Amino acid sequence: MRSCSKIAKKADNMYSSDTRQAARQIVRESLDQILAGKYQIPSLDEMVSILRNNFDHPFDEYKTAQRIKRSHLAWSEDQIKDELDRQKRHYENELRVNVKVAALETIEEIENLIRSLKHNIAEWKIKNL
Repeated sequence: MRSCSKIAKKADNMYSSDTRQAARQIVRESLDQILAGKYQIPSLDEMVSILRNNFDHPFDEYKTAQRIKRSHLAWSEDQIKDELDRQKRHYENELRVNVKVAALETIEEIENLIRSLKHNIAEWKIKNL
């Protein structure tokens, strides 16, 4: 169980940086549409798909199996395999939730970046025009 909470914390840290990176990349790629006022922020489902396609955080079966073996020296191969399967399912469930949370945070970050960009452009116009 302890290793699963470490996985969740590690995933949270990865997704935190992934959301900022993804938001910046999306804003950079869509700058012309944003400036023209034609940009549509991706829906939650679209953002989940974008994150899944671009940020891969796979379950490390080998490391997890080794950790289980070290923790449970008396276990049979079947017990180790069952525990590995259980931890993999748990990891995949947490990953699914984390990707959805990351998608929401990425959308929020995109909104913040666009708002900031528009504010900076307005300030520049006031100063220079």
